[in-house]
Amino acid sequence: MQEKEFNLLEEPWIKVSTISMEQKEVSLLDAVLHAHEYTDLAGEMPVQDAALLRLLLAAAQTVFYRYDENGEKEEISGENDSDEDTVMERWENYWNRGKFPEAAVKQCLEAYRNKFWLFHSETPFYQVNDLQYGTDYGVECLLGNMKESNNKATKHHFSMAEGEKLERISYAEAARWLIFLNAYGVNIKADKNAPGTKQPVGTGRLGQLGFVMVNGDNLFRILMLNLCPLKSGGNIWKMPKPVWEQEAHVEQGREIAPPDNLPELYTIQSRRIMLKKKDGFVIGFRALGGDFYSVEDDFNEPMTLWKESKADKKAERKVYIPKVHQSAIHAWEEFPTLMDMENAGHIPGIVQWLKKLKKEKILDSNTLLTFRMLGMVYGDKMKYTYGDCVNDTLMLSAELLSELGQEWIGSVVDEVGKCQAVATGALKHFSSNVGGLLYGGSDGKAKVKDTLIRTYYCHIDSAFRAWLASIRPMESSRGEKMAEWEEKSYHYAKQTVEDYVSMRNMNIYVHREEDGKLLSVPQSMNAYFRELKRIYPKVAEPAGKDKS
Repeated sequence: MQEKEFNLLEEPWIKVSTISMEQKEVSLLDAVLHAHEYTDLAGEMPVQDAALLRLLLAAAQTVFYRYDENGEKEEISGENDSDEDTVMERWENYWNRGKFPEAAVKQCLEAYRNKFWLFHSETPFYQVNDLQYGTDYGVECLLGNMKESNNKATKHHFSMAEGEKLERISYAEAARWLIFLNAYGVNIKADKNAPGTKQPVGTGRLGQLGFVMVNGDNLFRILMLNLCPLKSGGNIWKMPKPVWEQEAHVEQGREIAPPDNLPELYTIQSRRIMLKKKDGFVIGFRALGGDFYSVEDDFNEPMTLWKESKADKKAERKVYIPKVHQSAIHAWEEFPTLMDMENAGHIPGIVQWLKKLKKEKILDSNTLLTFRMLGMVYGDKMKYTYGDCVNDTLMLSAELLSELGQEWIGSVVDEVGKCQAVATGALKHFSSNVGGLLYGGSDGKAKVKDTLIRTYYCHIDSAFRAWLASIRPMESSRGEKMAEWEEKSYHYAKQTVEDYVSMRNMNIYVHREEDGKLLSVPQSMNAYFRELKRIYPKVAEPAGKDKS
C-alpha cells in the first residue's frame, strides 16, 4: 500500500513572488490565505502559472459562493431573485477587505484534506492510484519547458531553464507540472486495452483555448478580478464542485457534459495520471486520456478569445471556437477579438465581467487594466510535442469598458485594421515589385515582405501599446486621438520602406514580363506612398517634404 506523502495544503510547492521581489514556495492554503502578500505566481513557465491560477480560482470561487467576506456561511444558490445583487455586493466587500476570510478558506479546503495528498493509497491528488493502463513516460516529458528534437533516432530533449538532472525532480516541482500536464498536456494516444472509449481527447483543456486573464497589483486582486462569479449573461453559476469534491474516475476518454460551475470547469481531469517516485523524488509518470467535452460554443468558458468557424466543411451553420494564440500575432492585434465582438459574436467572459464591475461603478475609471494572453504553441502539427510559449500583454483604461468607451472601441478596431492593411496590403505589394530585383522568384518576394512587415511591426508595437494605454474617453477628443496614431503609423510605414531602400541604394529598373514594362524602385516607392495615403488620407506631410 502506498503511504501518504506530501499534502498540498501544508507543504510548500506553489511558486510566488513577494512584495520584496523574492521568489518562494508556499502551500495551497498559504497561497490563498496570504494572496494579498504576494505580487504574482512565479513558476517555471507563464503557462504553468496560468494552470495554477485556474486551480486557485477554483478554490477562491468555492469559498466565495459559500461564505461572505466575514467568513460567515451564506451560500449563493441561484434560487433567490436577489442572488445577483448578493454576488455584486459580496464581491465589492471581498475587494474592499483585501484578503480572503481565513476561517472560510480553511473550512472549505481542510474538509477535503485527504484528497490533497500527492501520493495516497486511494485518492492521490489529480491522479489515479495504481493506474494499470496508458503510456509510461520519463520525468523529462512531465516538464513543459523541455523541447524534444525532431531526430527520431536520438529523441534528445533540450531544457529551456536551468534545473537538476532530468532523471528526477522534487515533489514540489512535480506537483506544479502535474497541474500543467492536466491543463496543457500534449496529444496522447489511446490505449486499446483500457476501459472506456477510444475517443481522442486532444491536448489538455487550456491548450485548446486562447487564454486571456487580467493582471492585478497582488495575487488577491488577480484572483478577484478574474473570479467571474456571474455567467456572461448575468446568471448565477450552480454550486461549486471542484475536482477534490468529486469521485475519482479512471475510464479512458470520458466525454462529459459541459460543467455548470467554474470550479469544476477549472479542474477538469483531462488526463488520468500516476506519478512514479523513488527515494523521495518523482522519476516519471504514466498517463491516459481523461475527461473532455466540445469547445464549440462553450460560452461558459470565460477565459478565452473566440472566432467564428463552420461546424464542418459542408455545414452552413456557424459556431464559435476558441481563437488560439500564435507567436507571430501581437496582443494589440487581438484587440478587436478581445473588446469588439459583441455585435458580430462574443467577447471573452472575463471582459464582460469587468464591464459589469464598471457599470456598477465598483471598478474605478482611473484603473489601468492589463490583459495578459498566454498560450502553448505545440511543436508539431499533431501536437505531440511542446513548442513555444506565448506571453503577451495589453494595457488599457477601464473607461473603455463604459458605454462611452464603446464608441472609442470601434475607432481603435479601425486603427488596428489600418495597421494590418499597411502590412498585408501596401508592404506586400511593394515587396512583390522589388523582391525579384534582389533575390528573384517568389522566395525573394517573400523574403522582402517578411523583412518589411517585421520591421514595421517592430516600429509600431510599443508605440501602439503606449497610445492605447493613454486613451481616456472622458478626457480626450476621439478625433484628435485617432489622428495622433495615424500620423505615427504613417510615419513608421513610410520610414520602413525608405530605410530599406536607402540601405541598399536600390535606384534600379526591372523588366516585368507580365506587361513588358520597365519598373523602377522609385516608381514602386511612389506607388507604395500613394497606397499609404489611401489608408491614411488625413495625414498631412510636413512642409517641404515630397508628397508622393
